[in-house]
Amino acid sequence: MDPPEKMKTPLKRKLTVPPKQQQILRDVINSRTSRQDHRLRAQIILSWVDGKSENRIALMLQVNRTMVSHWKRRWFENEEKLTAYDECLSGIEYSRAVLSLLNDAPRSGAPGKFSAEQICQIINVSCESPEDSNLPLSHWSLKDLTGELKRRGIVESISTSQLSVFLKSSRN
Repeated sequence: MDPPEKMKTPLKRKLTVPPKQQQILRDVINSRTSRQDHRLRAQIILSWVDGKSENRIALMLQVNRTMVSHWKRRWFENEEKLTAYDECLSGIEYSRAVLSLLNDAPRSGAPGKFSAEQICQIINVSCESPEDSNLPLSHWSLKDLTGELKRRGIVESISTSQLSVFLKSSRN
C-alpha cells in the first residue's frame, strides 16, 4: 500500500540549492542582525545541501529531528516557487522572497476581538486627561479607563489585562 501523497515528499533526495540562494542563506547565518529562527533554519538547509543526515544536523544544531524534517520538507514543497523567484526577481526583492520561506507559516486561531481603529481609539482616550471627561481623577486607572471606553461606545467590554497589553504596546 502506497503512503498518502503528503508523505511521499522525497526527503532522502539530496537538495540542490542554487548558488544565489545559498549565498542568501549564508548571509543570514553570518549577519549579526538576523533573526535567530531564520539563522537556525538557514543552517538546517545549508547543512542538508552539504549532504549531512537529518540525525547529524539535529545533533550538530541541538534541535530535534522533527524540526530538521519539517524545514527540509518546507524547502522541497517550495522548490517551484524558488525556481520562479530565480527567473523573475533580482536584488533585494529576490532576497526577501527567499527569506520569506524561513518565516513561520500562518497560524490558525480566532480573529482578534478589537479592530485597529478601536485600538487607536483606546490609546487616544488613555492619552486624554480624565478631567476632560468630567471625572474627578488626576490620572486613569485601568478600571476607570475601561468604564470610560464602554461609556463612549468604543468597546462593549474589555478586560483590564487586555487594556494593559494595548497600553504597554503603545509605548514603543
